Amino acid sequence: MLKNVSYHISVKTGDIPGASSDSKVFIKLYGEKADSSKEPLLVSDNDLGNYFERGRVDEFTLDTMDIGKINRILIGHDNVGLRSGWFLASVQITVPVQGRQYMFPCNRWLDKDEADGRVEVEVYPSEIVPIEKLINYEVSVVTGDVRAAGTNAKVFMQIYGETGKTELIILENRSNNFERGATDVFKREAADVGKIYKIRIGHDGTGIGDGWFLESVTLKRLATKTKESDKKKKKKKKKSDEEEEEETKEEEGMDVYTFVAHRWLAKDEGDKEIVVELVPDEESALEENTYEVHVLTGNVWGAGTDANVFLSIYGIERGDTGERQLKRSNNLNKFEKGQVDVFTIKAVDLGELKKLRIRHDNSGASPSWFLERVEIVDLKESTT
Repeated sequence: MLKNVSYHISVKTGDIPGASSDSKVFIKLYGEKADSSKEPLLVSDNDLGNYFERGRVDEFTLDTMDIGKINRILIGHDNVGLRSGWFLASVQITVPVQGRQYMFPCNRWLDKDEADGRVEVEVYPSEIVPIEKLINYEVSVVTGDVRAAGTNAKVFMQIYGETGKTELIILENRSNNFERGATDVFKREAADVGKIYKIRIGHDGTGIGDGWFLESVTLKRLATKTKESDKKKKKKKKKSDEEEEEETKEEEGMDVYTFVAHRWLAKDEGDKEIVVELVPDEESALEENTYEVHVLTGNVWGAGTDANVFLSIYGIERGDTGERQLKRSNNLNKFEKGQVDVFTIKAVDLGELKKLRIRHDNSGASPSWFLERVEIVDLKESTT
């Protein structure tokens, strides 16, 4: 799974009369290292129902071996159906693991009764654009085997490492995920963050029975070769077959991180939190810290808000808390004029704090808010 490459294919049908097609469309990629097989484009990512309609873009993901840099593509259809003819405008292929995006302009009929009568065509890229390079992660999520452990809410995750953090990763596919006692496996492309020191995982609290008992998460990625091992390889010019085999094994190594949760992420269970930060089993030196957040609403007319308020805290040494909704205050009615609301946020210790970001979603009858100030008490260090 980790060695395969995802080719994200966007197919644009032309915006001219009769451009749509009912035929089955296929694509073949020709690369520097290898060629793919002829792959039918059957299940789209953007799920627009009827595919290859006039003026529309359909998106597909082809997961296959690494074929290297793409030289050309073959695209066509089986010429079956009531409206089999098709006007293809363009194809765009994005390959995050390569850090490349390929543009294939077409602007032609693939129709037995139009132009040259061909229903398939070879196209060369007009442009290859560099994009942010990502790596593959394999994410295995185990839902606990306790009563009502499963969830239908939207589950998300973020990975933190020594060189940065990934974007928010949504964990969903076409299966019914996160059922009691089940293990769900996802492949996701995200930034290489170096050695991983924590993840944040949670859900959005939507759906009936959104509470979730998370047992554990396992992250895998292909191990990055060190410069040191590259130097050693240059020194050894003659190698026995055994040595070569050993090196291949080393190259194909994997970084595996296990995060044990064994807890509820539910509004009505345990600590009532639906987001949690976890550290890998071997990173026991990293401790969870509790931050007490005091939010002071101003004392001017109309200062209070009914909107939902969100806060992110940033540390100098260890990343941030991610955006957390300030839900459970010491006051029943939050963010009222002249009031101090106190919230608790648990996160892997951030070290010295450097900034925060606070916002609201502009919802409710009177969302406008006059914010006086925020005080954060680091309970471990007893500093404010």
